[in-house]
Amino acid sequence: MQPQLTLQAGDIALVVGRRESLVEAASSIGDEVAGEQVRQVMGARVDVVLTNKEAHGLTVAQMRERAGPERGRGVYIAAVTRLETTVPALPHTELNRGDVLTLVGTKSDIAQSVKRLGYELVATQKTDFVFLGLGVLVGMAIGHLGGRIGGVSIALGTGGGCLLSGLMFGWIRSRHPLVGSLPSAAAQILKDFGLATFIAAVGLSAGPGAIRLVYQYGLALPLAGILMVLIPGLLSLWIGHVFLKLEAPMLLGAIAGQQCSTPAISALVGVTGNSTPVIGYTITYALSNILLPLLGPIVVGLAGRFG
Repeated sequence: MQPQLTLQAGDIALVVGRRESLVEAASSIGDEVAGEQVRQVMGARVDVVLTNKEAHGLTVAQMRERAGPERGRGVYIAAVTRLETTVPALPHTELNRGDVLTLVGTKSDIAQSVKRLGYELVATQKTDFVFLGLGVLVGMAIGHLGGRIGGVSIALGTGGGCLLSGLMFGWIRSRHPLVGSLPSAAAQILKDFGLATFIAAVGLSAGPGAIRLVYQYGLALPLAGILMVLIPGLLSLWIGHVFLKLEAPMLLGAIAGQQCSTPAISALVGVTGNSTPVIGYTITYALSNILLPLLGPIVVGLAGRFG
């Protein structure tokens, strides 16, 4: 439909917009009909990476006002994705460069909007193995870096190095979504398989020694291990609830990250049915994975000195 087209009484028009606006305008337009005649109208839904410097920091409402009636006609922001998290596309939502905007409307109008906003993000089910492999190699190299403090060898190790590399490459992916594609199904397989392999490897390597220690020290050893995990967890639960006022899913996720417990966060996500606990888990897990390899040798060295 062209802007100069003149509407006449009895015409059937397809009106698109926010529900509250359509309800308000219904009295001025006319009665709603089934709309069988307008089903041939084809719409589009496109993800666009926002790169326009002038749009950075503007709200959705301000974007609409600056677009004007001609340039903004027929295009709506249905969703905003920032750092792999969906942000409500409300009028007061502030947009940043690197955000992925889900636009809906007619193909011709969306094509014009894509040129002004940034570039289209085409959905893919392929994994960018080059990006993934480069991140692992960089992480292994970082993990081998280290030194000695007071006779104690300090190094992040492969796990800590890959964690730092993952944070860096994840940030690059958030800024440039065209690189580093990793479908959620593939990521889930890697996480589940890696977790199962890690648990099996730990059990196989620590099992014989653990049995000997239990025979040597009796039940005091497993009870001490349970208390070492339980007491910090309960203290964190109390502090987070009383002082930080965190909601239960985020608080439990943060405690799981504090304990570097991937099985715990998997169980939390399964119980809640959503990824809310991951919000609290991410930062504490990253910090714990960096601090544990660094502080572990220091604690052992201090225990040897004072023992």
